[in-house]
Amino acid sequence: MRTLIAIAAGALLAGCVTVGTSVLMDRSATPVPQQDVYVFFPDDSIAPSCERVAILNAQGSTDYTNESQMIDKMREEAGKLGANAIVLQGIEDPSGAERFAGALFGTGSDRDGQSIALWCPERAPARDTLEVVRIR
Repeated sequence: MRTLIAIAAGALLAGCVTVGTSVLMDRSATPVPQQDVYVFFPDDSIAPSCERVAILNAQGSTDYTNESQMIDKMREEAGKLGANAIVLQGIEDPSGAERFAGALFGTGSDRDGQSIALWCPERAPARDTLEVVRIR
């Protein structure tokens, strides 16, 4: 029973971040696991061979999510679209006035995150070459 409660709580917290996508290039036929989606920052140098896959806009409750969860959710969504990297544009916490209004009216407040999903060929894992041997 405790395990079921823990799983439900984890799913609830993970579901507190939503990501809207604006797809620029459809690569969804080749999804990338979240852990293989690299995070770039705006000042990082990015290879010119990288192609834009999507614009990602994330939103999550300040009461139930942190920046790490937001980044992980953007990585997950980028991977589903076939991107192997994101450029994190930023994560903004709500202003003091927004937090006060959210507390006053019981609506809570959200933090927002933006990133650009990329496909970078040089970040793609090397494919193993299989040697075909005929047995006679």
